Amino acid sequence: MQLPAAFWTHPPELLHFDRWGRRCQHRIFRIPYTSSTATVTMASATATPPKPSARPNQPAPSLWPIPAPLQKLFNQFPLVTLDPTPLPVRSQTLTSASDTLPTLYIFSSDEDALEGKPSINPTCLKWQTLLRLSHVPFLTSPSSNHASPTGSLPFLLPPRTVSPNPIPSTSIPLYISRHTNSPSPLPTSPRSEAYLSLLTPLRLAFLQTLYLTPAFTPLLKKFYIDPSTRSSLLGTILQTQLSAAASSAVLQGLGLHSQTGTGGIDSENLYADAAEALDSLAILLQESQTGWFFGEEKPGEFDAGLYGYVGVIMAHMDTPEGRLGGLVRRAGGGGGELVGWWERIRREAWGGDGLSEGGQK
Repeated sequence: MQLPAAFWTHPPELLHFDRWGRRCQHRIFRIPYTSSTATVTMASATATPPKPSARPNQPAPSLWPIPAPLQKLFNQFPLVTLDPTPLPVRSQTLTSASDTLPTLYIFSSDEDALEGKPSINPTCLKWQTLLRLSHVPFLTSPSSNHASPTGSLPFLLPPRTVSPNPIPSTSIPLYISRHTNSPSPLPTSPRSEAYLSLLTPLRLAFLQTLYLTPAFTPLLKKFYIDPSTRSSLLGTILQTQLSAAASSAVLQGLGLHSQTGTGGIDSENLYADAAEALDSLAILLQESQTGWFFGEEKPGEFDAGLYGYVGVIMAHMDTPEGRLGGLVRRAGGGGGELVGWWERIRREAWGGDGLSEGGQK
């Protein structure tokens, strides 16, 4: 396009043209000044600007954008970091004392564990009693199988200043021997193995009494259900699960030593087997010159294991509905061997208070 010389009477300025010479608002071209004619090429000028390239760091639009009212609401609340929630009272106690003492995690209520009272669970009570008989100071803390590294209680957590690794119950005798003057635990003798099998019918009768006898439902709720949940609905579900698990365990145990257990639980046969086992244990005590099993000079792991059942039975099930308390008293022809042994263990380990009182040791 040729422009007349008269067009350039003044110095050049920024002019806007499209390809047809019309004013355009999108591109700016500096037209060089000439004295005669000027040739302006508008090949690159377009009326429509190119689309801007996407920014590399610009986030992609959200698939579900937040509505504007909610966005305004969220903008009113800045990000605030809250102070940590204080630990429960029992945890604060363990925090200060567990630096120097091991902690035994057991089935128990918060109050009973804080006071060091014995557990109602026979296995937990066994290891509590053995630690006390060995004069090993320790703390107790309530827990559950879900929190146990091995999937079952109890377990022992050493002092924090020593080791963070938990100790399963099967290694507690080794821990005791390392922290006392007791000799290292010896392998179980065949005779001990034979008498250990007598605890099986006692365990089955215990499960039948606590979990499957309606008269002991309040006891079950107090020690196993109420510490786990405050919801009545969840409590009912938990009780149903516990009863089903106990029934399955009893049936499996009966299948091992009784021919009548395949068609259901024969409670009469169950208690008869428990009475026979207790009679055999009472006779074994009669043969001992020391008052402890196998003639040992002091009570050992076998004594603690049996006390785990007998201690709970005599404290909570010595009733006509329980039947087990009467079996303990009549064991060995009614001579009172097991009752006398139970009282000696109670004095030695618990100061004579059995399961009614206790205290951290």
